[in-house]
Amino acid sequence: MSEPTIAVVLPPRERFRPRDAGAVAMIVRDFTLASRFRDHIVVVGTETEPFADVAFCSLQAQGAWLLGQNLAYVRQVIAWLKARPSVRLVEVHNRTALARQIKRALPGLKVTLHLHNDPQGMKGAKTASERTALLRQLDGLYAVSGYVRRRLLEGVTEPGCPVTVIHNALPRRPRADGLSRQPWLVFAGRFIPEKGVLELAEALVRVLPEFPAWRAVFLGAAGFGQQAGGSLYEQKVYATLAQVADRIDLRGHVPQEEVMRVLAQAAISLTPSTGIDAFPRVPLESMQQGCAVIVSAMGGLPEIAGDAAVVVDPVTGDTLADALRPLMADPAALERLAAACTARAEHFRVETLVQGLDAARDSLLEISR
Repeated sequence: MSEPTIAVVLPPRERFRPRDAGAVAMIVRDFTLASRFRDHIVVVGTETEPFADVAFCSLQAQGAWLLGQNLAYVRQVIAWLKARPSVRLVEVHNRTALARQIKRALPGLKVTLHLHNDPQGMKGAKTASERTALLRQLDGLYAVSGYVRRRLLEGVTEPGCPVTVIHNALPRRPRADGLSRQPWLVFAGRFIPEKGVLELAEALVRVLPEFPAWRAVFLGAAGFGQQAGGSLYEQKVYATLAQVADRIDLRGHVPQEEVMRVLAQAAISLTPSTGIDAFPRVPLESMQQGCAVIVSAMGGLPEIAGDAAVVVDPVTGDTLADALRPLMADPAALERLAAACTARAEHFRVETLVQGLDAARDSLLEISR
């Protein structure tokens, strides 16, 4: 590649690798590959086995034992940027302190922050005064959903840098050949209370005995890379599912390729979050792979659903069961919902949404069109 103009800075623990990439890593990779700035972008992080199709700089946080990983990483990033005069724009993902420290150290650089979570739950953006300072100091902010943008601007009365909604997006990925649709319900994600896994388990205890042909597949664990079943919450979920154990497939954390194979076969995918989900990737992938999708009303999930997916509010065992029964009982209704969700997925193609990101880059880099 030519000398980089844009540096995309990942959080220090982000796994930017094929084996078990995090959601932020996959989004960064997809947008980089689709961007017309692709040959001028370098991704910066700590990964030592990165994706091979994106220019990547691996920085090891020297002195982390003394300074702590975050501060050591900040210093490494700033030192790297000082040695790269070709870089004119820095895009920091999901770390407010990192973005602000880079801007303070290198005020001549354009520095933006890409928010993937509710800012009011993030250090450095919890209060209106902190968010006001963030908007005044940085050169631009990107929010993954309208929900995140609203939360960022809540209580902010002073003007600041522009805030652009850049929805998470997916590259075109055809459904795998040779896989037939199965009567499966699938959940993919972390086994934590905010994801509504226990409520889903309670719903399955109600509906699976009514529909003998159906079964449920769970992909995930309490934490990435952790063995499934290790947390008290997981054990509570497992105890609930024991009543229908012969109809449950608990696979734990699996590679992304297996997630996609399961989604390509499943009939229904559920994201029943009870905590804030800013704009998760799984329902997008589920729509793309032809699943009928059920989500909660939390965070940015209604923006994904549009008028296609089923939105459940509130999330309880009963409300999820009520949403599932009509689809499990009526193949035609299930097929209509799946078709609507597949069409909805076209709104979130990276080839389209990257144009908004690249337009913001144009403005920041003062490139005439």
